Amino acid sequence: MEENRYFRLKGRAEHSDALRPVRVCLISETPSGSERFAVSATAAEKAAGPVYTFEHGGARFCVAVGETVRIGREGDFVYELVLDPRAETEICLRTPYGEIGARVRVHDLQCVREGETLSLECVYVLDFSGDRQQHRLRFSARPQSARGKEMV
Repeated sequence: MEENRYFRLKGRAEHSDALRPVRVCLISETPSGSERFAVSATAAEKAAGPVYTFEHGGARFCVAVGETVRIGREGDFVYELVLDPRAETEICLRTPYGEIGARVRVHDLQCVREGETLSLECVYVLDFSGDRQQHRLRFSARPQSARGKEMV
């Protein structure tokens, strides 16, 4: 992950496929409500940036942070949301009732990384054929100690 106007780095973790325990917090605010949770996760340092995997509410998530932010979800609802501050992207939401397509436009994306701690905030719009919904996403990841407690 290169430093640019969207991503600021202060110290960089070494590239490694080794998994390390982290604590992640995800807050999603949408027109229909909000969801927030904090769970244990694993992190791996890839060439493009960190990748976090975790489970919550019967779903499996993968968050990859690099030049873009990719959020994948598997479960009753399946999607891969690509947040790119430089280009409009598309998403296909697969639900038990069928597929729903939308365009994704990022209005603001800020990511700060200090060593192994990451903080991300994004405001984006999902455009369902003219029905636009603004979303706000906040995601953070911090190292965990061997006992599973968050490190201060």
